[in-house]
Order: sequence, then C-alpha cells, then structure tokens
Amino acid sequence: MKQCSIIVFGDIGRSPRMVNHALAIADNTEYRINFYGYLDNKPTQALLSNPNIRIVDLNLWIVNQLKKMPRFLFLLYALLRIVLQSCYLFLLLLFSRKQEFILVQNPPSIPVLQVVSLIKAIRRSKIIIDFHNYGHTILALQMRNRYILKMARSYEHHFSRSQDFALCVSQAMQKDLQQNWRINATVVYDKANINFNVINKAREKHELYMKLDFHWQWEVLNSNETLFTEEINNQQVVEKVNRPGLIVSSTSWTKDEDFNILVQALQKYEDLANIEQGREYRKLYVVITGKGPMKEEFREIFQKCNICWNHVKVNLAWLDIDDYPKLLACADLGICLHYSSSGLDLPMKVVDMFGAGTPVFAKSFNAISELVQHQQNGIVFDTPDDLFDHLSQAFRFESQILQKLKNGVEAFRTETFDQEWRTKVLPYIRNLK
Repeated sequence: MKQCSIIVFGDIGRSPRMVNHALAIADNTEYRINFYGYLDNKPTQALLSNPNIRIVDLNLWIVNQLKKMPRFLFLLYALLRIVLQSCYLFLLLLFSRKQEFILVQNPPSIPVLQVVSLIKAIRRSKIIIDFHNYGHTILALQMRNRYILKMARSYEHHFSRSQDFALCVSQAMQKDLQQNWRINATVVYDKANINFNVINKAREKHELYMKLDFHWQWEVLNSNETLFTEEINNQQVVEKVNRPGLIVSSTSWTKDEDFNILVQALQKYEDLANIEQGREYRKLYVVITGKGPMKEEFREIFQKCNICWNHVKVNLAWLDIDDYPKLLACADLGICLHYSSSGLDLPMKVVDMFGAGTPVFAKSFNAISELVQHQQNGIVFDTPDDLFDHLSQAFRFESQILQKLKNGVEAFRTETFDQEWRTKVLPYIRNLK
C-alpha cells in the first residue's frame, strides 16, 4: 500500500481541516496515512479508529523541559526548539517508507517548510501545502522586530515555492498568493465534519444542559429543570418560555481576537436591560470555550462583570470534544471575534457553527464575506456599538431575526467537505505517478 504524510505542527485534536483531509484521503484512496502532530487533546474517534491512519506524536520530552527556561532566555529556547523539532521531523520522514506525497499545513511555517523541502530533494516526494494563513503575519502580532519579520516572510516565501500543488481557504488568499508569490492555489472551502449537526429534540438539549450544569448566579433549579429547559411529569421536555438567550464563542485567546469588543457590547446590553428592567430584552448566557495565553486576563474581567451584571452571565468553559458540537447546536447565536492577521483566512469556528445550524455574528475583515453573508446567515460587525445594536435587536422578546438567519444557514449546510475535496483535491492525488 502506498504511503503519504500529513504534517500539523500543532494540536491534531484542534486541527479540524487537516483531520478532514486525512479522513477524505482514507475514504477515497488506497493510501496509508502517517499523521504527524501533537496530541495535546484527544482527536476525534473517527480519526483514531481508522485503520489506514497512523498518528505520530511530535512532542519531545526535551522540548517540554526547555519550556522551563527563564523568560529572558526565550530567544535561545525558540532557537533550540526549532533545531530539535527540525531534526526529529527530518529523521522521521527520512527513515520511514517513501511518502508519495506530503500534505503540510501552513502556518506554522518554521521549521516544517524547510524540512519537507529537503525531504522532497532527497526522496522525491510531492509536496502539497494547504495555506490557512501566512505565518509571518501571525508572528507580526507577537513582535515588532522588522528584521526578524522580514526574515520570516522571506523564509515562508522561499520554501513555499517548493510545493507541487497548493490549496488555500479563500478566494482572497488565492488571489494574494498568485499576485505576490506566483503560486497558483486551489480554493478548498472548509465545511464542518459530521459531528456538527442540528439538534431539534428538546430532550437532547435538556440532557446536555443537565450534564454541563449551567446556572445563573445564585438561582436554585429543581432536579428536573435547567436554565433553558424543564421536564414535565418525568415525560415531556419543553424549552422555557422566557429562557435566556444562549450565545457561544470559541477562541484560542490570542491577539487576533479582541474580546474587549464583546465585553463592551455586553456591558451596553446589561445597561439597556437594566433600564427596561428585563421587560423587553432576554437575559443572555454567554459560553466562551477554548484555551490560550490571554484566557486568565479575561477570566478576571468576566468574573468582575458577573458580580455586577444582572441580565448577562459569562461562563469560560472547557468542553469535551464530543460536547462542543452539541453545545453549538443548542446555541441561539455564535460570536466570532477573529479578525485575521492577514485578512485572508476564514475562521473554522464559524464553519462549525454553521454546520450545527447556528447563525453567527462575526468581526469584519477582508475575506469574511466569503463565509458570513450579512443579514443572510449572520451579521458582520466592526465596533462594540455595532455588536451591541445587533444583539439588542436579535434578543428582544418576539424578535424573529435569529430565526431568519438560521434559515439562511441551511444553504451552507447542503455541501460537505468531502464533496469539495473529491472535486478539487482527489484528481491531483489520483494522477500522481
């Protein structure tokens, strides 16, 4: 059986697009797949149970030990990490059976693009690069040293040209790659995997709410009810008439998402609901999921807000990988604050929300209109005032705005990633010699 590799220099469990690639290759070809990446979170069962997919953990004990170095030695740590990871990945690819092709996620660019370029020269493997974004634009969010940024861009540009076939996530990125780097990429739009589906049955929602145990400050709930649902006579489950609006946002808590926008918008909503004394506007229960460097900073902010707010509650939750799709399907609304370091990528979290049938309010940037059509399947906003205005309209009692947007989401759900993949990627793989 021929072999291929997929490389994610990140957490496989949080790399849904590359997981979808792996499953599509396994389902539509006779390749055996070596999937290289980190196992920080458990991948989906579909990936783990597939006999044609072998997962290789790239975590190195010595790299984990280097993380304990003092902060003032960060540059030394970064250099040592790059060298060690480069050598490890290179040796894995060099001494494995020949890979007919290697599919690489970009970013991150360093060190993986250089490694696969070298493997291509030695073993004649074909290289497929899937451009999710640009690595140098993400790096620019973290540092201002223009010499390092210039080198990072040059590195990414140079080694990206080793590709034999390129994919990207948006037409905006396709155009940019062609104009600036002379790379002709094929657009493969993200679609949610099969775990993201609409939940129509109130009992399924009730069971999830009971498991997650969401509550409102000091409110006491009976054993047969949740914030959103209640069971009548141990038989029928119904949604509460004046239940809070359930909003979900997912984040990696990095600088390409400005949660201050959400804080300010929710404060304005709280002020408005206080003036109206809850007569016109629903309470809001906001669940924010994810891990990342800025989480603790915003945890403190939201803890203070929760003490003062009466009509808005924010819960920073960490969910099991199987519960996250269910929560999205239960939500009235998803909020995406991702604004893209390049302005060219499209947030996978919105794709997942649409897959679960949930409309989205998304922060505006160049490419977002390829995914979120304003006032059709979601709302595009710029400022805290914009977000507040749309929230106050959508969560007024008797408002039909969210239902209208839900109807618009259905059109997005008719196409699957597998259909897109078979049309645009499979022909190239089948023609490999």
